[in-house]
Amino acid sequence: MPANDTRPLLSIAGLSASYGTPRGPASALAQIDLELGKGENLGLIGESGCGKSTLLKTVMGVMPGNARIDAGHIAFQGRDLVSASPEQRRAVRWAGISMVTQSALNALNPVLRVGDQIAEAILAHRQVSRAEAWRRTQELLAMVGVAPERARDYPHQFSGGMRQRAIIAMALALEPPLVLADEPTTALDVVVQDQIFRSLRELQQRLGFSLLLVTHDLALVIENCERVAVMYAGQIVETGPTRDVIRRPAHPYTLGLKNALPRLGSRDEPIAIPGGPPDLVDPPPGCRFAARCPFALPLCRSEPPQLATVAPGRRARCHRAAEIDALAPLAALPQTWDALREGPG
Repeated sequence: MPANDTRPLLSIAGLSASYGTPRGPASALAQIDLELGKGENLGLIGESGCGKSTLLKTVMGVMPGNARIDAGHIAFQGRDLVSASPEQRRAVRWAGISMVTQSALNALNPVLRVGDQIAEAILAHRQVSRAEAWRRTQELLAMVGVAPERARDYPHQFSGGMRQRAIIAMALALEPPLVLADEPTTALDVVVQDQIFRSLRELQQRLGFSLLLVTHDLALVIENCERVAVMYAGQIVETGPTRDVIRRPAHPYTLGLKNALPRLGSRDEPIAIPGGPPDLVDPPPGCRFAARCPFALPLCRSEPPQLATVAPGRRARCHRAAEIDALAPLAALPQTWDALREGPG
């Protein structure tokens, strides 16, 4: 992308995708609109099964065989990836867009040395000798805090934190402008998690890549991302600057996620959102969150809300977004949500 190009690095518009199931297609992504700028960090949060990982796999072009894109566009550096040929997608993968996966142990081949796996990614995209690729591999490992001589070790000889660092090294091998991170520290303790994210921030300052981070951990997003997108049941329900969204949510689901976050110095128990996401083979006709929302109106159950601007730089998918300041104090009360455990209001 030219230095004076003001287009978003990644622009997703009207993206819908589904999985084929014996009962029919499951609507995994529905009308996703999202943008990510050059050098920006965007956090993607939501419950398990809300579509976060599906979105990353769709952008990366590694969807499983039973998945398909039904509508929309994914523009990377101004080029549409949905209509791109398999060869064009392969050229972008790793060189333009790379991915840090959730389980490094599963991502690494157990019978190949770690260094060989990183070098292979370099050789697949760069016209360099194997010796040059090996030197670059050792530099990458040192850059992420792993001793270069460990390149000759196998994955089982690495600790969990070292394996995750190796995956990060592989993701950065070709210095891509966009890195997708899918729950990159889920299986690690909080000390190692903090070390890895500190390394990522340092590497980002050095290399200038953009980061799309998928996580369940709201605290990680607050600490590492300028903007946040909240997903529920395959849809984006709220977007905006992280601090603004967390301080003053504009969607009841975001209020619920905030309530579920433990607070330092508070003796109050976190408040869980009752129930579970809807069946995406047969999603509800109105708002997908209505059955779990204590503030749902009859309109919410019949008319799907649109993702609309609620403040400068902020959007929310809620019929009652304009009333959210009045509803927020009620959302902080356990009894508000307890009423749903007896059935929809």
